[in-house]
Amino acid sequence: MKLCIADPPYLGRAVRWYGEGGCGIGNGDGQADNHPNAYLWDKPETHQNLVKELENNYDGWAIAMSVHSLSTYLSIIETDSRNGIRVCVWHKPSAVTSGNRITNHWEPVLIRVPETRKGWKSGAARVKDIATFNPPKVGFMGAKPVEWTHWILDLLGYEDGDEIVDLFHGSGAVTHALSVQRLF
Repeated sequence: MKLCIADPPYLGRAVRWYGEGGCGIGNGDGQADNHPNAYLWDKPETHQNLVKELENNYDGWAIAMSVHSLSTYLSIIETDSRNGIRVCVWHKPSAVTSGNRITNHWEPVLIRVPETRKGWKSGAARVKDIATFNPPKVGFMGAKPVEWTHWILDLLGYEDGDEIVDLFHGSGAVTHALSVQRLF
């Protein structure tokens, strides 16, 4: 199986964290990286095209996103247990503070489970559609913890021999997680 984990720049936040002139945390401090075409990811159609690419090229996939972009994705995707597409939740107990009064302690993850891995098989572990892990405290802004990647692989029904593609490998977190023994 060919599986993909996509953690693109979040809609409406791409230039801030990855674009030329982006402010990061403030005054350019804390920018994760710098890409001259980051502005493209601040357009809803770029995210919608990502879904089309994933559907055409992978057996199963996961897309990390902010709560504010969930409606953009769901406008072109029907979630249904029969098609293997589900919205899952990453609960983050330690949220990054912002200027908002309401703090953001969760992120949606849209997954498409491969057809042959949707059903429950005897002896297979059940996987919850919600997981609680703190984001890493050091490194790349937006990087996911090792446990997050292992949870995504479990959701996708990963088996030894599957090909895993990290479509946005900025922090290297997915590649690192693949080399680390499962923690749970």
